Amino acid sequence: SIVGYLKAKPIKFQTLDDLLKNFPSVRAALFKKRTNTPAVTSTETITSHLSSLQITSQSTISRIQSTKSAWRTRRTFALTDDELSLVQTILVGDENESFGSIGDQPITRKDIRTLRGLTWLNDEVVNFYLALVARESGTSGNLHVYAFSTFFYSKLSKDGPTHTSWDRWMRRGNVAFFDYDLILIPIHQGNHWTLTTIDFRSRCIGYYDSLGGTDDMCLGRIYAFVEHMYATKRQITSMPDGWRVQPMNMIPEQANGSDCGVFACQFGKYLAREWPLDFTQAQMAQFRLQMIYEIYTKQLIV
Repeated sequence: SIVGYLKAKPIKFQTLDDLLKNFPSVRAALFKKRTNTPAVTSTETITSHLSSLQITSQSTISRIQSTKSAWRTRRTFALTDDELSLVQTILVGDENESFGSIGDQPITRKDIRTLRGLTWLNDEVVNFYLALVARESGTSGNLHVYAFSTFFYSKLSKDGPTHTSWDRWMRRGNVAFFDYDLILIPIHQGNHWTLTTIDFRSRCIGYYDSLGGTDDMCLGRIYAFVEHMYATKRQITSMPDGWRVQPMNMIPEQANGSDCGVFACQFGKYLAREWPLDFTQAQMAQFRLQMIYEIYTKQLIV
C-alpha cells in the first residue's frame, strides 16, 4: 500500500512528486504521517483547550480586506533581465559566504541555494524571508506584522504555553505581543512547512497548509499561548470573547512534494499585504527566483 511504502522507505522529493501525481490518495497518508506532533510537557493544558476551541469553517468568515484603494495592486511575477542575471550571479561562489542578516536571522549562499529547482527550503530561508516581510510592515497604512522564527513552535511544543521562561524569552526578543495586527508562525514538522497566524483584528488563529491539512494540536497550543499572554501581559485570566481557531481550506494548494516552504513564505507575504491568496502551483518556479532576489537585496518586490 502507499502508506506502507511511505513508512518503509525514506522520502525523496522526486519520489514524493511521482506519488502525488499518480496516487491522489497519498495526501491522506501524508497528513497522518505529519500530525504526529512532539509531546508537550503540559499536555493536560492543551487537551483542555481542544475540547472548548471554537473551530470555524472558513466559508463562514468574512475576510477582512484592506481599506486602501490599491490593495489588489502588486507587481507581476516576472523578473527583469538584469534581475535574473543578478540571481544567477548570487548562486555562484563559496557556499559559506554570508549575505548578512535581519535581526538575529543570518543567511548564506548555501541557504539561498535551497531555493533552486525543487529543493526543500531550510529553516534559515523561511525565517529570513518572513523576518523581511515583518521588517517592511507597519508603514504606508500596511499591517503591523511580527514573524516568529521556527524556534518558537519548537519551544512551544517542548515547554508548553505557560512555562516560566516565556516572559524572559519575549523580553529578550523585544516582542510587544499585543502591538501587532498579525503574527506569523512558520512550522516545520515531518519535512513539511505550514504557516500559522495570530490575527488580532479578527481574533482568529489561522492554519495555512498547502496540502490542505490541519493540526488541532498545533492550533490548541497556540490558542493556549495567546491565552497565557492575555493572563501575563493584560492580567485577563480567561480568553476574551470572539477568539477562534480556523484551519484554512480555501487556499492555494501545492501539486508536488517540494514547494511547501515557498507556499508558506508566500502565504505570509500575501497576508501581511492583505492581498488575496490567488497564486498557484504554476508560479512557484518564478517565486523561487523572486525570493532569491528579495533575500539578497533585503527588499521585497511589491
